[in-house]
Amino acid sequence: MRALWIFISAFLFMGYGRAFAVKSHGNQNVKTTYKNTSVFAVRDKLMKIKGGSVVGTWYASQLATRPIVTKSVTAALIFAASDASAQTIENKGHEEQNRDNIRTLVSSLVGLLYFGPAAHYWYDMIFKILPGTSLISTLQKATLGQLIFGPSFTCVFFAISLFQAKSFTLGNFIRKVKADLPGAWKAGLGFWPIVDLISYSLIAPQFIPLFVNFCSFCWTIYLSTVANRTVAE
Repeated sequence: MRALWIFISAFLFMGYGRAFAVKSHGNQNVKTTYKNTSVFAVRDKLMKIKGGSVVGTWYASQLATRPIVTKSVTAALIFAASDASAQTIENKGHEEQNRDNIRTLVSSLVGLLYFGPAAHYWYDMIFKILPGTSLISTLQKATLGQLIFGPSFTCVFFAISLFQAKSFTLGNFIRKVKADLPGAWKAGLGFWPIVDLISYSLIAPQFIPLFVNFCSFCWTIYLSTVANRTVAE
C-alpha cells in the first residue's frame, strides 16, 4: 500500500494537470498532446506492450466483438479465485474445515451476472457524462464510483451471500448493511480512489473493466470475508 501511495504522489507531481487538449479545426478534431508529460509517456509504453502481446491482442478482439460476455467471464473467473483465496485465509489453522464450493460458485455468478455487465454499462455511462481527462474530471469519476457504484455493488454482494446461506430476510439484509457497509465503504476509500486515478488516466477505456477486475481480486477477498462474517458466526 505504501508503494502505491508513493507511485500516486510521484504521478501527480509528474505533470498530470497538463492533460491533452482537443481543438476544433474545421471539420477535424486536432488533438494536441504534451510529449514531455510523463503520464502519457507511461501510457504509450503500456499500450505498446499490450499491442505486442498475443494475449493482449486476442483479448482486445474479444472486447471489440463480445464486450459484455468477455468482461463478465473475466469477472466470474476473478471472483471465483478471490473467494477461494478468502476461504483459504479464513480456514487457516482449521484444515479440517471443508471448502465451501457453493459459496465460490455463487461468487463467480455474482461476477458473471452482475459485476461484469454492471461495470461495462457503468464505465460506458461515466465516460459519456464526464468525457474529460483533467484531474477534476478524474476526481469526479472516482467520487461517483465511491458514492454510487461501490456501495450498490457491496449491498448486492451482501444480499447474495445471505441468499446463499439461506438466511436472507429483509430484516437480516438491513442489519447486515447497517453493520458492515460503513466499514467496507471506509476501507474502500483507501483502495478504490487509487485504482480509479490509475485507471482513468493510464488505461485505455475499453481495458478499464479488465484492470478493475484484477484489482477486484484483492478487494473481493476482503469483501467475501466481510459478507460471510455473520453467516460464519
